[in-house]
Amino acid sequence: MTQKIVNFFIPLLLVFMIQQLANAESQVVNAAGVAPFSPGGEAKAKEMAIHDALRQAVEQAVGTMVASETVAENYQIIRDNIVTKTQGYIQKYDVVSAGVKGNLYEVTISATVAVENLQNDLAAIGLLHSRVEKPRVLFMIAEQNVGQEYYLFWWYGKSEFKGQHFDMSASETAMKQEFISKGFNIVDISAATGKTEISNAYRIADLTDTGAKEIGSKLGAEVVIKGKALAKAGPRMPGSSVGSYIADITASAIRVDNGAVLASAMGHGVSRNISEVTGGTEALERASKELSGKLIEQITAKWSQEVQGGGLIQITVRGIEEYSDLSIFKDVVKAQIRGVNAVYQRDVEGVEATIEVDYKGNAQQLADEISKKKLKEIPKLKVTGATANTIEVSFGGSAAPPSKLPEALH
Repeated sequence: MTQKIVNFFIPLLLVFMIQQLANAESQVVNAAGVAPFSPGGEAKAKEMAIHDALRQAVEQAVGTMVASETVAENYQIIRDNIVTKTQGYIQKYDVVSAGVKGNLYEVTISATVAVENLQNDLAAIGLLHSRVEKPRVLFMIAEQNVGQEYYLFWWYGKSEFKGQHFDMSASETAMKQEFISKGFNIVDISAATGKTEISNAYRIADLTDTGAKEIGSKLGAEVVIKGKALAKAGPRMPGSSVGSYIADITASAIRVDNGAVLASAMGHGVSRNISEVTGGTEALERASKELSGKLIEQITAKWSQEVQGGGLIQITVRGIEEYSDLSIFKDVVKAQIRGVNAVYQRDVEGVEATIEVDYKGNAQQLADEISKKKLKEIPKLKVTGATANTIEVSFGGSAAPPSKLPEALH
């Protein structure tokens, strides 16, 4: 009896899971379409009106992922690259209403748009990148190919590492190609290597997030992708001159200004070749391409989520003389600035505090709104700096620790 119950519910559970997965990757929109109508041509007019409605549905989905001003600026690009491929994004649709109105045939549809496919194309033509202010990406991948004794990496600062000469790694080269093809803005390290001072503490393969942030900041990057790649020889058939090679690579994408992790993934690649070096390089390239696809998907999804629903912006507040002033500031940000979903206090130490704001917009927009506020309780309030994801604010107090700050905050 128990087995029968299990056999009955498992298919239902699978159907539910598949539906949930499909819903997570799609978006239902209602759209209207029109087409010229003349007597005797109803079938043709209806077909044209439905096609117009499908294009409108795709445009609506685009509008939820990027700002309206971005859509306006890139209208022709959207038309040429997105809307003309309507069928590739519409999973299904139902005609809600249809009929003749004057010399037009009008239809209304409910369409399910494949958001994941649309996100990929939006990334490819740079619309999402434009919305998130085209962040520059720096790659920092330590690589060890077949026959190499150590991991090699460009931020060591010299052309040789422990007697081994190194150039650009195969992993970084392959990843750059994949990211460039999707419209990412890449930092050219060739112009900076040897000219940027790198701390000895960071001249290591297992680079910390702090080290990646510091080097990324010096090279003008907003995102650093750091990781390690290793290729090694696999099993070889007896008597065969062709060897097998396998490679694995792990990496994470980190925002330079606030240290937030945008993505993290692993890649795996295999190759067969007569040459050890060539075989290892091919395996590294394949692993890097697999990894790049995963990272790009995660980064694009994160950016799309932030554009649609907002993301966390870190605010560093300095010069606090009264804890009550910080409370007032948080209340004003939450209640009087449009697009703020929530305010979280992270820490307070002396005259400095860190808060995070869940905001539908970028840090520059939030900074502009804060700078407009004139508070009698904090007359010296001013914005002193801003990056893509962080803001610095001063209350104008002295550097001395305030006497009225509580010792413990809950």
